Amino acid sequence: MACAAVVAFNANSLAGNLSDSLPLGKSLAAGQELPLPLGISANVFFLEQDMEAQSIAIDIPPLPLPTGPLQLPPGLPAQTAKLESRATSTTAKLDAWVLPFLNVYAVAGYVDGETTASGFAVGGLPPEVSSLLPNSFTLSYSGPVYGGGVTLAAGFDNYFASVDANYTESDLDIGDSTIEAFIITPRIGVTGSLGGLNGSLYVGAMYQDVDEQQNGTVNFPIMGQSVPVGYDVTSEAEEKWNYLVGANFKAGGSWNYGIEAGFSDRTHVLATINYRF
Repeated sequence: MACAAVVAFNANSLAGNLSDSLPLGKSLAAGQELPLPLGISANVFFLEQDMEAQSIAIDIPPLPLPTGPLQLPPGLPAQTAKLESRATSTTAKLDAWVLPFLNVYAVAGYVDGETTASGFAVGGLPPEVSSLLPNSFTLSYSGPVYGGGVTLAAGFDNYFASVDANYTESDLDIGDSTIEAFIITPRIGVTGSLGGLNGSLYVGAMYQDVDEQQNGTVNFPIMGQSVPVGYDVTSEAEEKWNYLVGANFKAGGSWNYGIEAGFSDRTHVLATINYRF
């Protein structure tokens, strides 16, 4: 117990020292109100977007046709008319204002999602075999997500502008599947108070370079049976940009709440709770 108390005291002391010394170069923001330098956030991010398949290959086991078992070669090339991805990530974020205009952070959490392929077809198969395959299927996945990023910000009077850049990687629970995402988000907005609420409103845009590599096994209903079919799908985001609007609200000196919605050909919703010290 005594050892734990000492560790907790030292951690609180270190956090207090960092909070007092950060951000470096405070004189650069003379006349501007700065946020408390350290923050811990809980974030929920939902994303829905169309993907573009670079390659799809499937492995179909021997099919019990009436004329006898049919052995197909592995790695059959396939295509899909539409590939749609939905994912929800829940993350914790630790950030620090190192400079008055520079915030650095790390994130870690969990992602849960699914990818749906519609208009699915395998090339080079006899018609009697192609007619046995479903024209759509869904791949579900989950796994840890981790990464980090930086935010550059500037303000004048009640107006502000920021650019956020981050990289995250997810290790999925199907095969050795991964999702890599590089995101850049510019925002401009205004701060103020309304009806006793203090906070900010902003607009912006989000650029996403998302690469998905998924491989594993999915069950196809073929001739009344559930047949395990291997797949290997490489895809990227079809649309790189979408627009967004958002708001942040302050509750006291330390708590902040945020909500953001993205629209256009890709949609997203971000909800966050942040504690600063």
